[in-house]
Amino acid sequence: MANFRKPMQRSQGLKILGYGEDGSGKSWSALTFPKLAIIDTESKLGVYENNEEKNKNILGIADTVSYYDVIELMEKVVANPKTFSTFVIDSETNLYESMQVSMMEVEEARAKRKKSSIDDATVSMRGWGKVKLNNSRLKNLKAQMSADGVTIVSIAHKKDIFEEINGKQIKIGEMPELKKGSKHDYDIVLRFFKKKDIGTGEYKFFAEVEKDTTGTYRMGTQLENVSYENWKEYIERNKKGKPIKSSYDNAIKETITTAEEEEKNFEELSSEFVKLFKDLKDKDEKNKELITNLLKVNNVESYKDPNCFDGLKIVVEKMKEI
Repeated sequence: MANFRKPMQRSQGLKILGYGEDGSGKSWSALTFPKLAIIDTESKLGVYENNEEKNKNILGIADTVSYYDVIELMEKVVANPKTFSTFVIDSETNLYESMQVSMMEVEEARAKRKKSSIDDATVSMRGWGKVKLNNSRLKNLKAQMSADGVTIVSIAHKKDIFEEINGKQIKIGEMPELKKGSKHDYDIVLRFFKKKDIGTGEYKFFAEVEKDTTGTYRMGTQLENVSYENWKEYIERNKKGKPIKSSYDNAIKETITTAEEEEKNFEELSSEFVKLFKDLKDKDEKNKELITNLLKVNNVESYKDPNCFDGLKIVVEKMKEI
């Protein structure tokens, strides 16, 4: 049963999104965080595994781009939140694209079964709905980890933003190559980039702070060689708080279960209405007009519409009294 709680000094992990050009220090930055559980979706972190300086924080690596593998691994972290301090997906762009490719392959297989051209196959509304549901599950599991005190670091590729100016496509910015509105899911958003030092010819690595709800840095601040140390004080202070009781991880499952139960109840109610209507109409033709008025008074536009469940329930009770 849902309820409110009093404000408290609670345990809270951060949700951090780092995106940017290739080779700008995103993965290195993630590796500086403590007690790491890493999902390597691109087989890129292997170059660091034999490097004692860079692998010292890694407790476990999973080499997979399967959405269902990732969900299973996230559930394991949620079940044992003290095992790891940081959960990393590198990159989440590859995971997101893999989900879309899977849905496309489903549509192509469906086209083959129907003997249609696979070249004309596109991801259906149902397929996009599945991708959206999968992203919601990922989002809710991240929220649960955060509530349990685990910090999440998501690494993403960048996507250039263009605008047509005087007939030409001009680059006006960059964004993470993820689902639309993904920045809203995170406490901290960092855009990584690199600069070549004119004097030495060597590259320096920076991240621009696009969002920081912790208040540690102002938006627009450019940080060099971003690491765990930048938010260490905030993270470790919040780990000392008390854990809260939450159910973000079960939200979708519980909602689906409730929806299924409501659908079953509505089907039973709808069937009961049909039977009562037939019996009462056979008993007296005038009952048809009476029931029609009952439906109108209780805002039941159709006995087949689940949105009319409450009104139909009242109508059925009244019909039993006739």
